[in-house]
Amino acid sequence: MGKIITFGTLKGGVGKTMLCFNIGGILSQLGYRVLVIDSDLQGNLTNNMGIDRTQPDLLTTYDVYNLEEAQPEPDQLVIKSPIDRLPLLDMIAGSIFLHKSELKIASVAGREQILSNYLSDHKAFFDQYDYILIDTNPSMSIVNQNAFLASDAILLVSDVSMNAIEGAQLFIALWEEARKRLRREDNIKGFIVNDFDSRNKLSADYLEYLRTSPDTEDLRPILFETVIPRNVRITESELAAVPISIYDLRSKGCDAIASLVDEMLARGVL
Repeated sequence: MGKIITFGTLKGGVGKTMLCFNIGGILSQLGYRVLVIDSDLQGNLTNNMGIDRTQPDLLTTYDVYNLEEAQPEPDQLVIKSPIDRLPLLDMIAGSIFLHKSELKIASVAGREQILSNYLSDHKAFFDQYDYILIDTNPSMSIVNQNAFLASDAILLVSDVSMNAIEGAQLFIALWEEARKRLRREDNIKGFIVNDFDSRNKLSADYLEYLRTSPDTEDLRPILFETVIPRNVRITESELAAVPISIYDLRSKGCDAIASLVDEMLARGVL
């Protein structure tokens, strides 16, 4: 099975869904087989992929966690090539009903291993993918812990705010406590700065604080050099339901995300 990468945060609106969407798109254009999994009940990644979540027979991540029913076979669950121009990019859609999963699995033994077990039980199917990218909601929920536990790497995403730094540090502390209980080694491998505005002194001061302050020393070993700029073309591409690498290959946003992918590959995160 290929590498499993999960995007996490405790602060909403920082751009983790956007990065999951666009990194998945770029990797598939590079010739890698990619599966993206929407594990956020808001379903924004599913929307970005152009999938109608109101389809009555749509199978989603909820069906993996709904242990009251038989789990679906992966060839029924996975949506093949929802974006026509990206034939190597597949998806498991998200569902608003994921919040019900939390209640249903709260008392289940091994509740944090449901996703890992599903992937393992269907290893022959999931071995076709070079990368599995998972989007989560901003929490340390049981469903999210399933994604974090299954992952080779967790990537934290931040916008330009002190709240995002505090959220990342709290995330690290909470996951350290959880992973030790689950006997999992540290798998937080990256910290990505998004929504950087070079015209704004606040953005420059924020980056300097991250790179030099004693208060952020714990984040520096995982901090990526590449920062993602505030770029309207990225927002437009999400509305158009195609990654930025298709929507506007020459945009600053596309250049930055492509550079981030290069840095991830060089560092062995991907």
